[in-house]
Amino acid sequence: MKRILFFISAGFSPVVPAQAQQVNPAMGQLGFYQQPEMPVVKKQGSPRNMEIPNMRLASDSTRYLLYEAAKLSPTLIHLLMPSGFNTVKIDYGAHRGKFAAAQDPTADRTFTFSTEGKTTLGKTDLWGAFNYQRIVEDSTRFRHQTRNNPTAPYYFGSPAAVSYHRTLYQAKVGLSHTFLNNHLPLGVGADYRIGNHFSVNDPRGAINDYQFTMNAGTGYSLGNKFRGTVDGYYGYGAEVVNVAYKNVNYGDNTVYPDYVTYLINGYAEPNPKLSNRNYRTRFRSSGAGFSLIYRNKTSGIFAATAKRIKEKQFYYYRSDGGFDTLSNYTLTATKANLLWSRRRFAVSFAYEALKGEDLHETYNANNYQYRSKSYTLRAVYTGRRMNYGVLLNNNSEERMDGITGNHMQYGHITVQPNIGWNYTTKNKDHWGADLALHYTGSVHPTLYTTSVNVNYFTHQVIQYDYYLNAASSAGGTFSLQYNKHFKGFYAGLKGTIAYTEAFDESKQLLEGAMKPGKDRAYGNISLQFYF
Repeated sequence: MKRILFFISAGFSPVVPAQAQQVNPAMGQLGFYQQPEMPVVKKQGSPRNMEIPNMRLASDSTRYLLYEAAKLSPTLIHLLMPSGFNTVKIDYGAHRGKFAAAQDPTADRTFTFSTEGKTTLGKTDLWGAFNYQRIVEDSTRFRHQTRNNPTAPYYFGSPAAVSYHRTLYQAKVGLSHTFLNNHLPLGVGADYRIGNHFSVNDPRGAINDYQFTMNAGTGYSLGNKFRGTVDGYYGYGAEVVNVAYKNVNYGDNTVYPDYVTYLINGYAEPNPKLSNRNYRTRFRSSGAGFSLIYRNKTSGIFAATAKRIKEKQFYYYRSDGGFDTLSNYTLTATKANLLWSRRRFAVSFAYEALKGEDLHETYNANNYQYRSKSYTLRAVYTGRRMNYGVLLNNNSEERMDGITGNHMQYGHITVQPNIGWNYTTKNKDHWGADLALHYTGSVHPTLYTTSVNVNYFTHQVIQYDYYLNAASSAGGTFSLQYNKHFKGFYAGLKGTIAYTEAFDESKQLLEGAMKPGKDRAYGNISLQFYF
């Protein structure tokens, strides 16, 4: 996993991809605290009564961790997610700095509009979310890809730095219902994402993609105390990639080496692609898992989910003569999550393992292999006016190319303590501030690259990423916000700044290698509504 700075408007977690949005586990959603209640809270009475449960959830780090856990499976929605919690957010954020992965931008700007909420209709619980993002990336190299499939072995890239513009839409829904006198639960979920990606300078990549995934589960329910299901998963999608040039002198020769488009097919020095720079990808995924939750007043809440999903990716070229298979890739994801909470305290554990293998069509054999594992432990405590939390993560990643023997492997250990403060005025307005620090140490980084045919990709991607992941880093984020109380809803502003700096870089000398920068910074301003 790429070890760079990942920060968002509600805090940060340094164990997720750079563009992802996570909630700081110590802060809840707002960074201040009001007296917690049991997770199941329903709207009742006037708007004045409705806004209290919403704000209690948003400001309570323990309960908000339960709310986030409920999104893992429709089985958990009924007991972990309160009805009537609705949010709308508009935010703008920007990263800048060269302590980033070789194929990530050195700077980006992101505008986001998102909304989500849950409602209950009789015995049916329905949660939904919508997210729109407009992203502008600067200086993206060797990667004409979406940001949704980073382990893939087959894609186009070039040494030239290009500016990518990305527009993303995502809609999610989860439904939970019980039959047979509340003993037969049924959970259904769906996730639809569509994206448009294009670069505005040569080489000009253009990518259109979509993914649709769904899941369903059924099992046994015992009122509001226990619910368990066996779950099935299925998904499909497609991607269309094309690279073209406005300056025709760049595209059909190697006279301008920075502008040559290469076909990366594995984890080794690629070959120039001087014509037919387009392909399509079909995605098919399926898997199974389980979800369960148990709750009582003495022992608290225990929830668990696990699943294993295998995705097959088929890369092909379509011409007037038919379809030519280019590569096949299989990615298997195994995930497990455990959660325990009692009163003001909660602990969660997450495990994720990815295993990827391709089928190289030229050799009709497996060439590229990808492996990664991540273990994350979180603990949060909600006090009277303070929120406290800590995150511990251990992750590792490995990439191998069978033809050349190229092999890179590294691991990281991250420690992140968090603290938040709040103040509520007589008019029910809220001030909040939170601070999170992190330290990430590199563990046993190794690199082997062939001495034959070493060029741009080896120097600017493989060796660059080795230097990045062999370094340790430390940093922090600080957020300040104000939420104004209105009749029936809250509206507020939140600002966040974050910074990380690298140290203890590798002393290994790799001749010709490009190296990452020393730091990376982030800033964000968001407008938030709770109703």
